[in-house]
Amino acid sequence: MVVPVLAVVLIIAAAVVAVVGVLAATQRLPRNRVVGVRTSWTMARVDAFRRANRVAAPAFTGAGLLGLVGGATALLSPVAAAAVTLLVVGAVGLLVLLGIGGVLGGRYAEADREATLEAENRPAQPCSVPVPDDSCGPETRSACAGSCAICPKGAGA
Repeated sequence: MVVPVLAVVLIIAAAVVAVVGVLAATQRLPRNRVVGVRTSWTMARVDAFRRANRVAAPAFTGAGLLGLVGGATALLSPVAAAAVTLLVVGAVGLLVLLGIGGVLGGRYAEADREATLEAENRPAQPCSVPVPDDSCGPETRSACAGSCAICPKGAGA
């Protein structure tokens, strides 16, 4: 009587993990404090949360599918020893793949944090768009610090 209950619990948990994996893969997993890759960086930025979870999504989805298969085959198994083995394999596989997804997502989040902070700390580059006339005069150039996005002539060129 214990094996069918554990099999149903595994199936429900695996279904939740699979749904989280699919939502993460499609970038529709909302930032939250319960599921997904949650580091200080991913919790601080929505885009970092989505990217890190997209990296972890294949492992999350695989974990859910492995748990579903393990739970369903244990539930249908007529031999109690085989059912227990299938439950253990399904549960351990689910946990291992969840851990792998978490590690991959966490490493990606750390690399993303370093790259983003490096890009934010990089000094502004001078505008490289040639200005044929002086419509973007010295007063405008000093105000926009040479940025092509702000300089009226650079934006249209």
